[in-house]
Amino acid sequence: MLLASGCLLSKIMQFQLGLSLKNIIIALLLNRSCRFIPLVYLRMCRCICIPPQSRKKKNRQNVCRNISGVLSGEEYNVVHYSDKDLYYDTDGSLAFWVVTKPLLATDLLEDAFNAFHKGYELDTKGSQKKAITEAMANIQNRYITDAMTANSLGNFSLSSKNFGNAIRCTEHPAINRLDTLIVFYTGLTAYYAQEYDRALNYLQRAMNMGFTQEGSAYSFLAETYKALGQTNKVGPTLIEGFTKYPSNQGVLVSLINFYIDSNEDPSKIMEYIHKAQENEPNNESLFYAEGNVWSNLNNFDKALESYNKSVAVNPKYVFGYISIGQTYYNAALEIQNKAADELDDRKYNAMLEEMDQLLLKAIDPFEKVFVISDNPDILTDIAVYLKIIYYRLQGKDEKYTPLYEKYKAISEGR
Repeated sequence: MLLASGCLLSKIMQFQLGLSLKNIIIALLLNRSCRFIPLVYLRMCRCICIPPQSRKKKNRQNVCRNISGVLSGEEYNVVHYSDKDLYYDTDGSLAFWVVTKPLLATDLLEDAFNAFHKGYELDTKGSQKKAITEAMANIQNRYITDAMTANSLGNFSLSSKNFGNAIRCTEHPAINRLDTLIVFYTGLTAYYAQEYDRALNYLQRAMNMGFTQEGSAYSFLAETYKALGQTNKVGPTLIEGFTKYPSNQGVLVSLINFYIDSNEDPSKIMEYIHKAQENEPNNESLFYAEGNVWSNLNNFDKALESYNKSVAVNPKYVFGYISIGQTYYNAALEIQNKAADELDDRKYNAMLEEMDQLLLKAIDPFEKVFVISDNPDILTDIAVYLKIIYYRLQGKDEKYTPLYEKYKAISEGR
């Protein structure tokens, strides 16, 4: 089954035998030097790599059935044809389609790659180098498109395979420009496909080339080691990742879980943080990282202390203010949950008053974010917190109603 999105399959379904001048030249080059390269390869190359001209006539398609389906958590309206399934979003727009009966029983991208590779080998004078390089780049992009489509469909094995084929294109001497991000994605999708040997190969390769996705690669590499039974490498990998990227939440959580699973004290992480703080006392992210550790260990007071240190070092450190507000907000939610089980009215009301006080304390750091940040995504997220807080407080004082309306509009993009 061939998966695709965008215009790839329309190119394939509209397969044509005509050749452009460029492909005629390549065909002549190939046929002059090597008679065993079938001409259909070049025609396949055109089908995949060169957009076909628009047509006045369209082939009729017979609809077999129309059903609803859920894929990767998303709901689609699925229209089944004799050769493909079309997936429509709930608003009626075409999201993607799956070819269930390919036009040809061959891998067109593979054939195209082989044909242009042979053309590259035979083009000893380099007269077609530019055309072949462009074609290889187009094939690479098609593989990436297929990989992303397969990933969105939850077919991680096929996604990893297509990302790997894209790497093969970038490694070809016609391009010779390896994309570390694609190498990482090849390993990441292999990890999700539980193909751990393949995941290990590509994750290590990406990291050796300097790509770590701001530290997240260490978490996936450690989990891959764990899945392969190489448990002696899990701890050192996470410690290295945390030392280099102390503010990466994924690495931090993985390291805490590692210590818990090993029956060790998770606060041992503080040794690495404090050593780093001694070397970089003005690095606000190290105090932020310390706050994250205490937060994950449910130590409210120490988390707040560390987050406040981060903004003391750098008064414009937006993530410090966000975490201070979230810490107060989460503490308020915890009290609310406990209050729900309290049967004594006096204690219940006291708990609600404590909750409101914590929400009031969350306002100032959240409001500070709007002063120092212009990131629309951050501001929208923080507006949601403030909207909820002011909605709660307006029941006690009408002065909070305009503020509720203000942040409700921001959170809704108005």
